[in-house]
Amino acid sequence: MELDYQKMGFKCGIEIHRRLKTKKLFCNCATDVDEASKSEITRKLRAVAGELGKVDAAVMHELGREKEFIYKIYPKSSCLVEMDEEPPHSVNQDALKISLLISKMFSAKIPQELHFMRKTVIDGSNTSGFQRTAIVGIDGNLETSKGFVGIANISLEEESCQILETRDGETVFGLNRLGIPLVEIGTAPDIKSPEHAKETAEKIGMLLKSTGNVMRGIGTIRQDVNVSIKDGARTEIKGAQDLKMIPELVNQEVLRQTGLLNIKQKLQERDFKKQELYFINATSVFKGSQSKILGGKEIYAIKLEKIAGLFKEKLNDFRTLGNEVAGFARAKAKVKGIIHSDEDLAKYGIINEFVELRKFLGAKDGDLIAIVAADKNTAENAMNAVLNRVNELLDGVPKETRRALANGDSEFMRPLPGAARMYPETDVAPIVVLKSEIRKIKRPETLDEKFAHIQKEIGGELAGQIIASDYLDIFESIAEKHESEKKTIAIFFTNTLPQLKSRENIEIEKISEAIFREIFELLSNGKIEKNKIAQVVLEYSRTGKPISEIISAAPKISAQDLEKILEEIILREKTGKMNVIIGAAMKELAGRASGKEIAEVLKRIIAK
Repeated sequence: MELDYQKMGFKCGIEIHRRLKTKKLFCNCATDVDEASKSEITRKLRAVAGELGKVDAAVMHELGREKEFIYKIYPKSSCLVEMDEEPPHSVNQDALKISLLISKMFSAKIPQELHFMRKTVIDGSNTSGFQRTAIVGIDGNLETSKGFVGIANISLEEESCQILETRDGETVFGLNRLGIPLVEIGTAPDIKSPEHAKETAEKIGMLLKSTGNVMRGIGTIRQDVNVSIKDGARTEIKGAQDLKMIPELVNQEVLRQTGLLNIKQKLQERDFKKQELYFINATSVFKGSQSKILGGKEIYAIKLEKIAGLFKEKLNDFRTLGNEVAGFARAKAKVKGIIHSDEDLAKYGIINEFVELRKFLGAKDGDLIAIVAADKNTAENAMNAVLNRVNELLDGVPKETRRALANGDSEFMRPLPGAARMYPETDVAPIVVLKSEIRKIKRPETLDEKFAHIQKEIGGELAGQIIASDYLDIFESIAEKHESEKKTIAIFFTNTLPQLKSRENIEIEKISEAIFREIFELLSNGKIEKNKIAQVVLEYSRTGKPISEIISAAPKISAQDLEKILEEIILREKTGKMNVIIGAAMKELAGRASGKEIAEVLKRIIAK
């Protein structure tokens, strides 16, 4: 069914987060080193009131989960700043200049003074319990096919920790990612449709890419989508990694909010009233149960009045109301889920138990029964979460942050954060931005301009591929020093490297720009053949050996044998043209001799 987004009061904005290709924001630690952790620290985080004197709802949600956090320390990419054992150093000037350049590219107004704020975050993703962020631009704009989209704000902030492992009661993070500079682009709610959201995200991404100062690879860019409809509420969907999934995420959220509004109407028609928490220990009812899921566990049950039948109603293409409520309980109470009477109880083998349970709770035909298998404290948290979410149904759509799922759906993460989690950063001095400094900032070439001159050198099709790839800035940097090999370099980044990733499953994100530079330097100097580059990269990704060692270990041919082979080729090809003989020799020798070595021996033969 085609949705009329305008009629539905559809509103949508996006936030793009992109890592900058510099050292860390508040220290001199590296951001491009692949290294092993040498030690770790353990922390528990506490909530504090923001500048408004209140503790934010999203922060309280995380506090209630009572988690312990372990942080892995890396020698070159983390220090006392990341451990929150030392105040932040001065702001990275490269990152600051790049963020101001980006503000200028979006025609945003740059504040005369930049102030870093602390955004309270106690989910463990920052050792300090907050993230530092500063607005560097406001009221910009972006031209799209459906008119201008406002750029509400542009911020410079620090990246969070990377989750390495999650286990019962604790999460393991890596400090190597914490503090990498991020630029965040937040649009106004001017997006007209799901496809327009994708176009807007794509255009922002291409503009950021044209600076040549953003990181490449998985995780270096994140897209969050904010969606609401008439009578609904703003919902933030975090972590849309794939551009192609944005339209589906937006569409499914519109359907979900529509579904929740329909549920609200049905509850009003049933004269549903908000209920108080009352649950019982129902373990005795399930004592003889043959269910593998429930056998031998404590069971707690709750009666939800006048809601029977609604838990199996579809909210969107992927989830029912029951799925939604169960997800809320999982997030709030760390249970695996709930079982309710709107489900097919036969698959659990507990039909008779639920009949007895209905009598035990005095449930009427219109009432729903839900159970959870857990200890009493966990069960109470879970039942409280279920009841709160059910009571919220009378309000329609709650404001919340959700996690994007691979199928285009999303799941509850936490309540939508507000201004209560912000307070001033007292360890970082305000930064005065002079108009004279802003005037010095030069806009980079647009991608269209880059395409125009690159295609003249390597052709339109290949130029389009390199422009669209993650390797444009590396290509430009390397090709500038190796003009004669531009086409080879472009083919490597657009064809050879992706093939290595898909066929050999190598982690190309872990190969630094310095390695690529070294390989093409060796190519220019005749130390490696074009047809051996892929093998060298593959060997490096598997062993981590120095490139020079990999090349020197390759099988070689003696000068005497090389001369003999060349003489045979001359007789066979019946030509004296050096380029023909060298080409045939390189094909036959398969990398056992460089073009330079072949040419030198060939000159000696001809001189005879």
